[in-house]
Parts: sequence; structure tokens; C-alpha cells
Amino acid sequence: MVGDWLDKELAHIKSYKPYKRPEKIHDFYKLDSNENLVLEQRFIKSIASKSLHESDFREYPIEQFEKLYTKLAEYTKLSTRNIGIGSGSDQIMDLLLSTIGKGKKVITVNPTFSYFTDRCNLYKIPTKLIDLSAIDNSFDLELFIKKARDYDIIYIASPNNPTGNQFKLDDISSIIDILKDKMIIIDEAYVEFAEYSLSDIVTKYHNVLIMRTFSKAFGLAGARIGYILANEEISDVFNQYIQLPYPLSSFSMQLAIEALDNIQIVNRSIEVIKRERTKIFDRLNKLDKIKIFKSDSNFFFFQTFSHYNNIKNQLLNERILIKNFGDLGNYNGAMRITIGNTEMNDKVISVIEKSLAT
Repeated sequence: MVGDWLDKELAHIKSYKPYKRPEKIHDFYKLDSNENLVLEQRFIKSIASKSLHESDFREYPIEQFEKLYTKLAEYTKLSTRNIGIGSGSDQIMDLLLSTIGKGKKVITVNPTFSYFTDRCNLYKIPTKLIDLSAIDNSFDLELFIKKARDYDIIYIASPNNPTGNQFKLDDISSIIDILKDKMIIIDEAYVEFAEYSLSDIVTKYHNVLIMRTFSKAFGLAGARIGYILANEEISDVFNQYIQLPYPLSSFSMQLAIEALDNIQIVNRSIEVIKRERTKIFDRLNKLDKIKIFKSDSNFFFFQTFSHYNNIKNQLLNERILIKNFGDLGNYNGAMRITIGNTEMNDKVISVIEKSLAT
């Protein structure tokens, strides 16, 4: 009966923890979603106003496609034929798993971007997790390569979310070079804050696909703009066969174009975040009751051990929202905090220092 298989499918879907959107609480510092809060809202409003003026919503967004591809090619120093766009990297990820990933097996590290592993579960894709070290966020390269030989798709977030670090470039290069028969997805959502990008290798390898987003460094999380970088064959298949005909609105694409036209403003905000990142690490690294990890992103990941509830409650009492994980993989009392503006960051430092002084 139809009802039997449908009931089983619904039960399978409901057996996993659903995605929970972060709370929006007014008059709180919102430091739980890794958004770029250093970019001034008036800048975003100005490019939004111009984008609205430039868009004719009566027509399908044909002209904006060409403009955005050209701008992305200039930004990434690749050809337009190496690029595909989507409604945020989440949508791109979902499409890849539901098509290319169908019937395959995935290997990645733990912890990593939970949405990816959640979607693997949804599509019944067997997933192997290799635990990261709670000492330095590293993984055993030899073990990873050995295990990966039995899997089809490798997913690596670079920098990794939630730990915030980029893995050693030599290690990632070894994985790519040795495992040429695997599809390798590199998630570079936070790459603008990091030490290196792998974008220049997509023309050299037939099996590497890089995902990126405008939600983090570009401050356009609400516009839902993502893109891929890959060789011409993968990009062509993605654009012509997998992606929707019109995955982004005229307005969103024009916003991305305007943001790229004002890249110097975006870059200045990135430099501010990097300076604040150094300041936060230097201050919190002096506290021996917690362990903060160096970050290559716009957020910090740390262990709070037995002080987890105290710090969590103190931050909430001071109207600061962060991402609370608790025990996660090899990490005890794990938390993640977005790097905000100077005022926000100073408040976070002060609250954590005071909570550990009691």
C-alpha cells in the first residue's frame, strides 16, 4: 500500500533532529550565527536601495545572471565557465547530495557543519566521521586517507565550522592528490577570513568542487546567495541539469553585484574582524579555566569544561546570544561566539572574565 511506504519515509525523516533556526531576540547582541556585524547597516541599505532601483521584477533575471557570473569570475580569478550559483551554499549542498550523492557514501570530520551531515542523513547517505583532536583541532591524516578509500565523497569545511580552524594546507593537498577517484567538496564559507583558498586548483582536478557564500564576509545572509567553483564539466552539469532555472531573484543577484563592486568596503570590515580576533584570543587565552582555539574565521570556538553552565547563563543574563553546544565530539562544554564589533567583543570578554572570577 502507498500509505505503508509513505509512513516509513515520513518516520525516517522525523527520526532525525530538525534544523532549528537561531532565535531573533531584540536588544540582544546576536553572536550565534557568524554574520558580519562589522559591516555597517547603512552600507547594506545603500546597496539594497540601488539594487532595488536596478531591478525590473516583471522580468525573469536573465541579465543579472551574466553580470554576476562576470563579477564572480573577476573576484575569483577564474573563468565564468568554472562558476555556478545558488540560493545560498545550503541549497547548493542539498542539490549535490540529492543528485550526485545519491547511493554514495560520505566521509568527513567531527565536528563539522551540522547541516551537511543532517542532509546526508535525510538522503540516507552513509556517513563516516573522523574525530578531531580536542588539543589542536587536527585530524589523523593517515587514518583519514585510509578510511576515505572506502568512501565516495569527501567533505571538508575550510575553515571548519564550528571549530574555526583551517587544516594544514599540506594535509588537504595530500587528500586531493592521493584520492583522485573521490569527489571532494571543499566548503569555503569563511575563506575571506582565512589564510588560504583552494580556488586555484579547480581547473587542475576533475573531482574538486568548492562552495562559497555571500552570507558571511559580505554581510548578505538574508539575501541567500551562494556559488560553486569547479572545473568546466562539473559546473556545466550543475548549471544545466541540477540547478533550478532561476535559483536567485533579480534583487539578490543585483545585491551580490553591488557588494562585489564595493569590495574595498567589505575588505575593510574583514581587516577589522581579524584585528578583533587577535585581541579576543590574546585576552581569553590567558584564562586557564577554559581553552580557546585559534581561529581562521569570524568566530571563536572554545571549551569551558565545568564552567559551561555558568558562562552560558552569565552571557544570557547580559543579553548576549551565542551558540552553545555542550559536549561535542571530543570537546567538553563547547561554545562558539561570533566576532562582532569592538563594543560587542569587549562586552563578551568582560562577561567571560567575570564569570570565571567567581
